This record gives sequence, C-alpha cells and structure tokens, in this order.
Amino acid sequence: MDYRVWLHPLAFVTLLSFAQAKRNFIVDLHNFTCIIVDPSFGKELTCIIHKSRPNPVISARFMLAKTEKEFNIHFILDIVKSDESVIKMGNSKLDGCKYLSSLYGNNIYGKFFRRIQKVSNLPRKCPIPGNKLYEIRNYSIDVDEYPPAVPELTFRLTLKIMRGDHVVAIIFFIASTIY
Repeated sequence: MDYRVWLHPLAFVTLLSFAQAKRNFIVDLHNFTCIIVDPSFGKELTCIIHKSRPNPVISARFMLAKTEKEFNIHFILDIVKSDESVIKMGNSKLDGCKYLSSLYGNNIYGKFFRRIQKVSNLPRKCPIPGNKLYEIRNYSIDVDEYPPAVPELTFRLTLKIMRGDHVVAIIFFIASTIY
C-alpha cells in the first residue's frame, strides 16, 4: 500500500489545526488614552481600562457637541522596539461613515468593528446625532483575532478622528504580546 497518499491530507489537517489552535500568547494593555483636541467637536471622551491582562477589557464613551454629517478615521500602527525606536507598520485613512455602515466589513478593520458594534450603541450610519451619549462597554481584546504567528512585541495604535483635514480627537493604545 502506498502510504504517501495519506501524507497530503495529514499535512493539511495538521496545518489546519495549527491555524485554528488557541494562541499561546497574551495581550498586556499598557495605555488607553482618549483626548479631545477640538472642544467644539465633543463634550465628552473617556477611555477606561477595566482589565489590562491577560485578556484586556476596555470601555469608551463620548458625546458629540453637534450632529456630525461626516468624519474620517486615521489609523497609525507602530511597533516599538526594546531600544524605544519605532517601526512604522501601517498608516491608513478610512471614511468614518462608510466604516459605521460596515462597508469595510471584509477586511481587518471590519472584523474589529463588528465586535465593537455588539457591545456599543454606536450608530450604524451618518449623520451621528449630537448631544447623545455613545458607549462601547466591556470590549474584550481577543487574542484569537491576532495572526497565529505574531511575534512578541510592543505595538502602538493611534486613531485620529478627523473632520476634513482637522484632527478633532485622538485615541491612543499601547499594548504588548507576551509569550
């Protein structure tokens, strides 16, 4: 009997099990800060860390000063090396209204936003009414959403909320993956 016939299915099943296996690292959230840069944009912006590790849990709340018809989100992802030097990993801008309506649902941004929608009262489209409190409550950072072979590192994620080309708020995360 030719045992090589079983080699490919066995290799496929093994690789599939590795891809679906529980991640063997934890996320340690060091910093979660929110800042209103332009007070005419928002009345409140608060970020809270409920638990920093092994599975961080965060909450955020905000209230706009007036109804916003459009906004952009500028994502900046950096890796911070042990000598404090920075490697720029990602830099992208998204239309915030399209993000709310899940137009980006099939990429990495949409994956996180679908989970955020489950634990929040964020609107599903623009315009976003002002003078209403919006909350993201007890959002847990799930290591299974990270790539399976992520190295041990510290990363910094900066989200700039923009009205046109003007930054109106900044949300800042610093976290590490630890094996």
